[in-house]
Amino acid sequence: MSRIFRTLPCFGVMVGGLTLICAPALAASPPAYCTPTSTSGPKKCSASGPSCGCSSSANHASAETTHQNITVYGSGSRHSYTVPTIEAWGKTPVALKDIPQSVSVITQQRMEDSNMLTMTDAMRQINGIRVMPASTANSNFYSRGYQLTTSVDGTPNASGTLNNASFDLSMYDRIEVLRGSSGLLQGAGGAGGVVNEVTKKPGQDFALSGAASVGSFNNYRADVDMTVALNKSKTLRFRTADLFEDNNYFYKYAHTRKWQAYGVLEWDITPRTTFMVSHAAQQQDNQAPYYGLPLTTANTLWSGSRSANPSQSWGYSNYMTQQTIASLNQKLWGDWSATARGTFYDQSYNTLYNEPWNQIDPSTGILQYRDQGIAAFKGTNSSRSADIYAQGSFHFLNRTHHALFGFNYNSYEQVTQYANNTCNAIYNDVSINNTDVVKKPTASCFNYATNTNGWGTDDYAYQWGFYGQLRFELTKKLSLILGGRASRYYEKLRDIAPAPATQWQTTSNIHGELTPYLGAVYQITPHISWYASYSSIFTPSVGKETYHGGGLTPQRGNQIETGFKAEYFHGRLNVSSALFRMESVNQPVQDPLHAQFYITTGPIRRQGWEMQIDGQILPNLDVSIGYTYLDTKVSNSRVSDFGGVYSPHHMFNADFSRLRQFRVIL
Repeated sequence: MSRIFRTLPCFGVMVGGLTLICAPALAASPPAYCTPTSTSGPKKCSASGPSCGCSSSANHASAETTHQNITVYGSGSRHSYTVPTIEAWGKTPVALKDIPQSVSVITQQRMEDSNMLTMTDAMRQINGIRVMPASTANSNFYSRGYQLTTSVDGTPNASGTLNNASFDLSMYDRIEVLRGSSGLLQGAGGAGGVVNEVTKKPGQDFALSGAASVGSFNNYRADVDMTVALNKSKTLRFRTADLFEDNNYFYKYAHTRKWQAYGVLEWDITPRTTFMVSHAAQQQDNQAPYYGLPLTTANTLWSGSRSANPSQSWGYSNYMTQQTIASLNQKLWGDWSATARGTFYDQSYNTLYNEPWNQIDPSTGILQYRDQGIAAFKGTNSSRSADIYAQGSFHFLNRTHHALFGFNYNSYEQVTQYANNTCNAIYNDVSINNTDVVKKPTASCFNYATNTNGWGTDDYAYQWGFYGQLRFELTKKLSLILGGRASRYYEKLRDIAPAPATQWQTTSNIHGELTPYLGAVYQITPHISWYASYSSIFTPSVGKETYHGGGLTPQRGNQIETGFKAEYFHGRLNVSSALFRMESVNQPVQDPLHAQFYITTGPIRRQGWEMQIDGQILPNLDVSIGYTYLDTKVSNSRVSDFGGVYSPHHMFNADFSRLRQFRVIL
């Protein structure tokens, strides 16, 4: 996507939660209803309407002949709560109303207006998404009762399903969320949808922006974002986005220090060949990590002091995360192009804290701690992804159709080690408001040497598949989408130190899994469309074992969705409404008789309705309003309480520029 940036820096200051903002710099693109003009040289082309962009062929031709600086307005995400196109569904920009599934986007403007800093901040403001915090550093995300998968710039990446600490939002241009089954391009998984993280790319002109903030609980943050051309012809471009953050929390003892560095280099090797490489690194150190409050002895939620933290000031949870992306794009004939992209993701972590040994007394807030409750573990998460695809249009029967063909590969390895623990101190009558009386254990009483008292696992999996998508224009108003994927999935598991090492055990070995996709879009008017789609569900149970050994049977099913989409005010406002029904079998749930193990349950039927409004309804007033109703029915359930926490009946969220955001979940 082409971009325009302001060449003057903009600095904002936040004091006590109030942000003073000047005109934002380093914008992604101006509003979608603008008309592009040339910033140097003669005007090459112009456009109006939602996309506000010149045709690809015109732009490519001008680049090949003159290399002049042409400003092309892209998706229109700047100064707006919506975009006319996304890349999560078809690798290349596709109009929202032409996608036969539910879609949401967090634009740069929404990030700035709501002061979103983390992926958790962003996902909490997306319609139909259930955020389940796991700790101070990470959260899990669910849609329609299923966990979301992750892709980066359209390439599947397993990092989002490994319960990892995510990158700060400062390195992303926008966040796209496709709800419902996304197995066509993602492969295994994707029953709930996919989060596509679109990273920032360089601009042709120099631009610099920065911000500093000071807030409650000793919250300090500073970030800088810069783009620059490295040669006179501007064929070599660089961008960096870096930050430092140091903050406490409203609960006791907790403190986080985080830094992130992101850099991306883009090189036009020829007018038709572009190479890009980026690297991101983030260190996040959390003191007294917060994993939630214990239940009371009456099995209810404790309602005492909001500053209570069951952890201790000596506890920690530290993460080092790195990600490298390299891609090569080659323009072929006409509007056809081929792309190859690789992603390398690695994270290491180290955690130590003491968990409550019992449930809390609701009247006194008293707990017991034992050294046997110490959580001491470390590990690594790694993911390798590759995606090679070609896409473009072709003519048949006097109609223009679009084709996408590709192959992708994704692997992950998750290594976890829980230390041997020989500590034996007991702390009685500990108030939840003063858990720091629990002492830090000596280093001699827990270690990672091989011992039957320790536990370590190495979980490795990979998948690859061939996929294709054809979008046929049957008539001027009716489009038919056909797609399919053939996948290979393999997973193996073994015990490692400090547990006695074992041989690899295959937990899943699946060949030729077919994932069909069928959709239709009918343009009722130039601004309103009706759609319907069918997609299948295939989700192996990653990293889950049964008590008797071996993996779980993969979850399979299907989804049917239909709805209406509309755009108004030249693409500044998008409205959608959808009905959906999902049926699946073999959903994994925790074994009620054996902790740390899993069983399957089902069949499960989930159905519901959702609507959302995104964009500008009045001058200078942008909104994002959404509602989701979800009804879940489980047949032959093998557990008494099946995951209602992941499938709330009602979810409502509203976000207004210049007004406070609120969200209600019942």
